[in-house]
Amino acid sequence: MPKQKRNWSFGVLAVLLAGSVALSGCGKSNEEGSASPSLAPSAPGAESPAAEAPYVLNWMKAQDISKPYDPAADVVMHAIEQKLNIKIVPEMVDVQQYKTKLNLKIASGAIPDVVRIDFADDFQKYAQQGAFVDLTDLINEQDTPNIMREVPQDVFEKAKVNGKIYGIPYQGGPGAGYRWNLDMRKDYLEKVKADIPKTLDEYYNLLKKIKTEMPDVIPLGGYTAQIGEQKYANNSFDHIFGAFGVTPGFFTEKDGKFSNYDIEPQMREALLFLQKMYAEGLIDKEFPTIKEEQERTKLYSGKLFSWMGWWSTPNGYDTQIETGELIKSGSLAKDGTLPDQANEPYKYLALTDSLVGPDGTAVAPMGAPFSQMNAISVKTKDPKRVLKIIEDSLSLENQILTVWGIEGEDYKIENGVLKTVTDLVDPKTLKDKGGNYRGTQSYLFAPGLTGWPRYLESLPLRMSESLGIAINNKFQITDASNYLDSPTKIAKLVELNTMRDSVFTQIIMGGDIKKFDEFVEKWKAQGGAKILQELEESFQKKAGK
Repeated sequence: MPKQKRNWSFGVLAVLLAGSVALSGCGKSNEEGSASPSLAPSAPGAESPAAEAPYVLNWMKAQDISKPYDPAADVVMHAIEQKLNIKIVPEMVDVQQYKTKLNLKIASGAIPDVVRIDFADDFQKYAQQGAFVDLTDLINEQDTPNIMREVPQDVFEKAKVNGKIYGIPYQGGPGAGYRWNLDMRKDYLEKVKADIPKTLDEYYNLLKKIKTEMPDVIPLGGYTAQIGEQKYANNSFDHIFGAFGVTPGFFTEKDGKFSNYDIEPQMREALLFLQKMYAEGLIDKEFPTIKEEQERTKLYSGKLFSWMGWWSTPNGYDTQIETGELIKSGSLAKDGTLPDQANEPYKYLALTDSLVGPDGTAVAPMGAPFSQMNAISVKTKDPKRVLKIIEDSLSLENQILTVWGIEGEDYKIENGVLKTVTDLVDPKTLKDKGGNYRGTQSYLFAPGLTGWPRYLESLPLRMSESLGIAINNKFQITDASNYLDSPTKIAKLVELNTMRDSVFTQIIMGGDIKKFDEFVEKWKAQGGAKILQELEESFQKKAGK
């Protein structure tokens, strides 16, 4: 189930994050140069930080300008200003125009103090042109412990441009981890007297048992991929591939040498195993042709035992399954609906993470560790203080303020659990009863990479459980080609992935395994070998070698 279609709880967050911002400085250029300002404590006798005047941040803020909002009446913004000793002067820019206007400012030299910018395209270009402060010697455990807590060293390595750090990585939401679970009908598990499987062998034997004892039920569902996408079959068989230590589409790196899981020997073994499962009737025969909505129909009608599910779907699926069961028994309420069950335990579903292979390991493909960068402009009047503001904003207390707002108003702590107040703001005026706007999650000029504090507990029970299982999967891996340059990859990857989709589907459905060996040679000859070469060259350049 494609990620872009599965934004149930992220939908609200996406709107809020669309207000992700860039701070616009009002000072003159640093005449002494600002590539390496010291973060050392002020000299004896100097004013203490508490005595400093608020730092003015002219902030170019992406906003849905069709909705009512007045920053002067934003009580959360004012609380943030007080905590960080800053004065925010927002310049409202329509969300759709934010990137264009920011790029124009940078190109003209009118660079804001701090900018948030996409890493994949503009950031690397502007960093190499000298637009941002070199933070390589400024970010460390002693001077910036909050930043170092939020961004692991290996992520900073990936974020380097020509071996130097020019910004602080940011994902744009609660982390970038794996977002899929293996979902199963819990009532069917009970019917065949089986436990939740942990290994591939246990899962395979369970599917055979389902097939034998419940012949009308499809043991494993799947649906067609969007042709040429990086992932094969839209993650339908992630748990099978993962148990063999591979995942379709991902590039790998070891000692500076690159490969791709699509051409590895373990992929051949995984395809043979899937071929065996298909021949034994354990995989839905229609997986190459049906769409996601058709798979859901089979699920709701009780014809499907297990499938790979996006983290936000189980709550709705469980309710739909229960509705179907009540219809069968004639017990459904007259209005044909069920009450909200988001805070109740799952009744019909059992969820688990990766299945492990014989060696006890697996792989689970997660997204790129970051997609954006927060960079300090070389034009800023005081880069030392701006970095200190970012560092202070990432304390746990200040993160909670910028994400959730004011305790007792925007959120409450009930039995030690953080719960947001959902009826505080009038949906029409977007104001509270006191006439205030409340920009929670709107002034995140340096949010944490690893996820918003206490995010899981703020979710309804079912959502928290399903997301928790997914993002805590210990077998997560990233694509080694992230943040590396390869013109051939851009030009040829869709073509190579389309060829893969066709060949792999044929093999699973009974095609000669020799097709895989032929695919490997064609993959290399039709651009794959060139991609690997370019990735290795970019890897060396990025490391400053």
